[in-house]
Amino acid sequence: MNGPRMRCGTLLAALLVAALLMVVPLLLGGAHAAELVVHVGDGQGGPLAGAVVALEPAAGLQPAAGAPRAVIDQVDRQFTPHVSVLRTGTAVSFPNHDNIRHSVYSYSKARSFTLRLYAGQPANPVVFDRPGVVALGCNIHDSMLGWVLVVDTPWTARSDAGGVARLTGVPAGRYRLRGWAEPMPALTDGVDVELAGDAPVRRDIVLDPARWAAEPASPSTSPPPSPSPSP
Repeated sequence: MNGPRMRCGTLLAALLVAALLMVVPLLLGGAHAAELVVHVGDGQGGPLAGAVVALEPAAGLQPAAGAPRAVIDQVDRQFTPHVSVLRTGTAVSFPNHDNIRHSVYSYSKARSFTLRLYAGQPANPVVFDRPGVVALGCNIHDSMLGWVLVVDTPWTARSDAGGVARLTGVPAGRYRLRGWAEPMPALTDGVDVELAGDAPVRRDIVLDPARWAAEPASPSTSPPPSPSPSP
């Protein structure tokens, strides 16, 4: 008596597992992850390397969960990395590994702050709590310039030497594709993109950073005063 019942129970369990494997991906919002391939042009007919592309969900921006952290170092009188792409709400430390002191600041609309003349590690990180483009500078060394792009999406990429940026593992849906390249003061308004997950989608965008190069980038129009540099 138990043999047929056990076989029937085993078969029923197997059917339930198979059904769950089919239904769960649909409940999670789509069975496929999509890929977007972006070809970035420089406005002069050639590819643009080092550009940033960001894919924002049309249903609404996605703030980062938790409290993300990042580091922007100062080495050989340069910000490292030169360009940082961060989620909104990221707390950034600005350690100084040079043998001279720096005074890091920005008066950008997305984040205005000043770290007075210091060496080593500042006491507190800087929280970038608004999306936008932030230009970094040093009040002592005018040649120092860095960039922070603050975005409300996890889907970002940099273009390679051929001007190609790939965004993979993106849930199917509708998005806004935006781009940036140094020294642009803001991301582009963007274009609409729909990803279905069936095959890679290609989009071409042109950023033309030379349009902005005629106006030297600056983290502020009026740098804050700072004491004279010393070792």
